[in-house]
Order: sequence, then structure tokens, then C-alpha cells
Amino acid sequence: MKVLILGNRLFSIDMLWGFQKAGCDAQIISASYESQIQQILNSTDADLLVTMGAPLELRAEVMKVVGGSRPQHLKHIHWDTDGISSTYFSSVSGDGIEMDVIYNSKPDLVLTMCPEMREFIIKKGFPCEMMHYAYSPVSHQPLQGYENNKYYINLIGNSYPMFVKSHPDHYRYRSFEILLKPLIENKYTVHLYGDAGYAATVKQILKMDVPTLTYHSYLPYERTCAAYNSSFINLVTQNHAHTITKRTFEILGSGGFALSADNEAIRELFVPGRDLIVSASPNETMELVHYYEKNPDEWKKIRENAVISVEKHTYKQRAEYILELLKKYE
Repeated sequence: MKVLILGNRLFSIDMLWGFQKAGCDAQIISASYESQIQQILNSTDADLLVTMGAPLELRAEVMKVVGGSRPQHLKHIHWDTDGISSTYFSSVSGDGIEMDVIYNSKPDLVLTMCPEMREFIIKKGFPCEMMHYAYSPVSHQPLQGYENNKYYINLIGNSYPMFVKSHPDHYRYRSFEILLKPLIENKYTVHLYGDAGYAATVKQILKMDVPTLTYHSYLPYERTCAAYNSSFINLVTQNHAHTITKRTFEILGSGGFALSADNEAIRELFVPGRDLIVSASPNETMELVHYYEKNPDEWKKIRENAVISVEKHTYKQRAEYILELLKKYE
């Protein structure tokens, strides 16, 4: 099968690897203008077009061409990678920026990593199935020769400053309260890597100051694997009660020790206490941190189990899942 992949660079690279491992002839395409996508559609003999990534990365003009001029033989699957949060943003349709992409491109099938978003999309008249994030062992794997400083704790990811006023109850902020706040209160050094809004967001949500020396700005994606391998604990914020972030899979695939905010989705795919650890409260966070400080052999075992637990969640399996769905929706 020939597959074209359009969208976010990182997701596209991962899915390219996945489809190639699944035996497909896959390639990433780039199209920022109507003329570019029209030329690709006119000349392609591909069987499948997969679009994905943040809605703003998929230009409306391009998506309208996909929806209006796609050859009959070319199936189109769109993967929503933002979930229900995309409905928080104002849009042309009034249903959120992700739905603008879907309305414009008219995919044969929509995939989403968010159960709430799946229900929303189905109500709008589009077939939709669940597909979680995954990881690629090319970019995330256990690394040798990295020191795991017992007191090195990191939190890598965006702070979501845009939701502080409109959605102060966002689960990302609840994750901050569960994971970050008790550690700072107990004088632990937590290294933060992410957007420039971290300090202000933490100040507003937690009523705490982030020490300047522990904020390191954005960490390039290519360096995240080494960071996960180097840390005693990788704090994992979650965005919703029923979803798992992309970063979760990548930390586990790296053999990193993950301490995640607890939610239903984590428990559906992984086993807390075996593959990673989870916390539902600030007190539980501190109990877990103290326990694994004193039990390094158990800490090491969880890192080993993490790699095994996530082996069935690579982009190869996701590509194979898409190919199976194509048969169902023929």
C-alpha cells in the first residue's frame, strides 16, 4: 500500500517509520498552498492520505482542496492529536479548530486519542475511532552511559498558559498540584523544560515561585530521550482524565522512571507499580518519592518493566491498526 503523510513534522516522522515497518510504501509530503496539494492529488497513485497534528499546522486552504478534489481511489484518514481541548478555541465553524480541519477535508475516517472528542466528532456526523499516541524506538530507547542522579527530577512539557483564565480546572493544572507543588514545598529541585509561560502559570495556579535556576526553557525534541534516561524521576502531567500524553509513551520507551498524575487511561494501558508509578494527591507523591529513594532496586526494576510494557505501543502497531480499520471502512 502507498501512503502519503501530511502534518506535524514529529508525528509525520514517527508515522512514516510505522508505515514502513508495517510494509507500506510511505512518504511525507509538504503542502502549504492550494496549488501544491492540488498538484500532489492530481499526480498521486497513493492509496491512503493520513493527516495529523495540531489543527493550525494544517492550513484551511489545503484541507479544503483535500476535501473537494481528492481522487476517488485515495482514502483519507485524519488523526486528531489534540483531543477535546481543541474545542476550547474559537473557530470558523464554532465547533473548535480541529473540527474546522475535519469539516474542510471531509475524511473517510477520523481517529482521536480522546474518548470525549470521539463522542463529539461522531455527533457531528463523522465516523471516528480511538487511537492512542505511541512512540518510535528510533527516537526513544534506553541509553547506556547516562548517570541517574538520585536527586534529579524533571518536568518536560508545555505549561498550557492559554487555559489559565478560561479553564483553570484543566487537568494539566491538577497535575501540577499533585506532582510539582509538593516537591517544591519540600525543597526538592525540579528542573522545568518548556514554554516561557511556566513561571507565570505556576505562580497563578500554585501560588508559588519557580526558582530561576530550575527553569531551562524549551528542550529540543531530539534531546528528550537523553533527559528521560538521565533523570531519577520524570514527572508526567496528563491533560485529561481519559487520555494519555504522547510524552508518557516516550518516557517509558526510553526506559525512564515515570511518575504520572493518576487517571483512568493510565490504568487501562499500564500497570502502576510495575511499569510506572502514579499519584492522585500531593501526599501520595511525596510517599512515592521517598519510597523509591530508599529502594533503588525496585526503582531499577520499574525502568526495566517500562520498556517491556510499551513495546506494543509503537507507531508500527498504530500503522497496522490503521490498515485494519481501512478494511472495516471500505
